[in-house]
Amino acid sequence: MRLKKTPEIPVGYTRTQANEYSRIRLQVLISVFLCYSAYYLVRKDFVLVVPDLAAEGWSKQYLGLVMAVMTVSYGLSNLFMGFLADKVSIRRLMPVCLVVSACASLGLVWVTATSCSLILILILMFINGWMQGVGWPSSAKAIAHWFQKEERGRATSFWNLSNNLGAGLLGPLAILAVAVCSWWQCKLLFPAVLALTTAFVCWRWIRDRPEDCGLPPLQDTQEANHTEHEEEADKAESGLRGFVACCLKLPELWLLAILNVCVYFIRFGVIDWVPLYMIEKCGVSFEIASWAFTTFEFAAIPGTLLCGYVSDKLFKGRRVPVNLLNMSLVLLALLGYWQCSDEHWIVPILMLGIIGFLIYGCVVLLHVHIIDIAPRRYVAACVGFCGLFGYLFGASGANLVLGGVIDSWGWDGGFQLITSIGIVAVLILLLLWQMDNNRIRPDEQPVDKGKTEPSLNNGPVAERVIQV
Repeated sequence: MRLKKTPEIPVGYTRTQANEYSRIRLQVLISVFLCYSAYYLVRKDFVLVVPDLAAEGWSKQYLGLVMAVMTVSYGLSNLFMGFLADKVSIRRLMPVCLVVSACASLGLVWVTATSCSLILILILMFINGWMQGVGWPSSAKAIAHWFQKEERGRATSFWNLSNNLGAGLLGPLAILAVAVCSWWQCKLLFPAVLALTTAFVCWRWIRDRPEDCGLPPLQDTQEANHTEHEEEADKAESGLRGFVACCLKLPELWLLAILNVCVYFIRFGVIDWVPLYMIEKCGVSFEIASWAFTTFEFAAIPGTLLCGYVSDKLFKGRRVPVNLLNMSLVLLALLGYWQCSDEHWIVPILMLGIIGFLIYGCVVLLHVHIIDIAPRRYVAACVGFCGLFGYLFGASGANLVLGGVIDSWGWDGGFQLITSIGIVAVLILLLLWQMDNNRIRPDEQPVDKGKTEPSLNNGPVAERVIQV
């Protein structure tokens, strides 16, 4: 991925400014990557103590309730923090919220080691989830301000690996924690300490936008209909009213929000129950279940990078065709994971790797699609809006609803529900593909002689005159 340097000098930049811009935007991308990795460390660490709480007599419904409280809190926070991230400096907002989130995780260490009070655990999970909500909207804002549309697929693919790095480190960290300490609560302690350290580093490196570094604002090359949305956003009121007037009337945004529900239900319906499923259904040890969890996350790394590159280069910024292929293959891998033999734990781990490879590709391209269609002024709010749907209905459903279904109808009932959600996702993607095909693209629009348009082949470069 060619993210360190821009292909050409951005419009309005000198050579010196372009070099400085290339250096700082790489620094910003790495910073939000590390910061979000740390967010993930203290968001998903609870999953690895689920088997320990189950061994102490907690039902799957109670465990699902605890995870659902965090995902509902996170979903609501996505929207609120999205508006906040559009208004304030993400350089301060991201590290501060990460510190509070890590402290909530440290609180869980104390509660689970003493009283195991359900009420206290729910309160701490709610606080953690609320602080977590700033991570993705702030990262999306940074990508929107520092990268052109034709670069965002690769930039977001790289950033999305922070999910996998953070969650993938949890398994080895948990094994290390159990080896070093004799009590399972250390599985929560180690990630929290690492997150606190990362928060300070990110505060030093993150920058909001080029203008904050003495550089000219980045001029984007957008599709015609998106340019109209930008103009409307500039004329509209700021805040909630402007968001409602400019963004909520976009049919694609609503479809992407519903698709986010489906994708997140599948993603968290698989990963959040991996340790318990592997231990109960496949009869493996905690160590093998932890490596299964890690396999899901690390297998996503090549899938995420490949999807971003293919959508940028082969499909010229079109996200839907790649996502449709991914989701169709996810359904096949889910069937294999569901029907695998109880006697061979290697097969479910292999299926988990395939699902992780594919589902994270869906996640990242869905995120890029939102950034593509959103007016830049409301990028964080738009991703927060879709995140609200994804976590309030998708991830929380994967925790609470799926937990109840598994308690009542067993693992077969749970897999039937996940598969049904996947079929709905395929239908939504078909509708989005049809809308994408009906859209008039810039190279299909008539252009008057002598008018200029930005070159879409070479990114944010000098204008070219269209000869008729």
